[in-house]
Amino acid sequence: MEEITIDRIIRSKRKTLALIVAPDATLTVRAPFETTLEYIGKIVFTKRFWITEKKQQASKVGGEVQKKEFVHGEGFLYLGETYRMRIQDGQDVILEDGEMLFPKKYREHARKYMMLWYKKRALEKIKERVDWYSKSTGWYPTSIKVNSAQTRWGSCGSQGALNFTWRLIMAPLAVIDYVVVHELAHIHERNHSSKFWNKVKTVLPDYKEREKWLKENRKHLFV
Repeated sequence: MEEITIDRIIRSKRKTLALIVAPDATLTVRAPFETTLEYIGKIVFTKRFWITEKKQQASKVGGEVQKKEFVHGEGFLYLGETYRMRIQDGQDVILEDGEMLFPKKYREHARKYMMLWYKKRALEKIKERVDWYSKSTGWYPTSIKVNSAQTRWGSCGSQGALNFTWRLIMAPLAVIDYVVVHELAHIHERNHSSKFWNKVKTVLPDYKEREKWLKENRKHLFV
């Protein structure tokens, strides 16, 4: 077996060490500030078979993530639909007749601006969907935030605070709804037990199909 390469180490105030294999098959280690490189190396070696399996799965499902070039005619996803970029004068991104009209003045920092635009739209749409499902299920979060996570679609804090990656706004609404319901269900069921999945299934009987779409298309949800 080849030696496992650690692509990135992120240190923080966290108390435990976590290994994360991203959609592009890179390995990130999240560790407490005081963790030594020697200890990290030992853990990675111990988990080498699991890491290799996850990397192989990532390669089969998505392969290499293709970053956008922000040129005329390039396709950008929004709610599952592809819009072709057309760069022109303007103040904001406009979706019109299958095109994404992108302001010429932001071309130099296109990726940053595009991410901010997606993030704003994601927060609006996700809040709308959380509100709708909360009213129909009685599962209410304490807060809703959108972040730039690359390896998690959403998360639920111990106090019921929900976090979602802005990348979800590129997925179809049915898929966004799946992630929303998934995290709402975690407010009362903290693990992935059969009881948890029964809650999800009660709201979305076809949740497995929506989950499958995410697994098969995750490499496309990047800019």
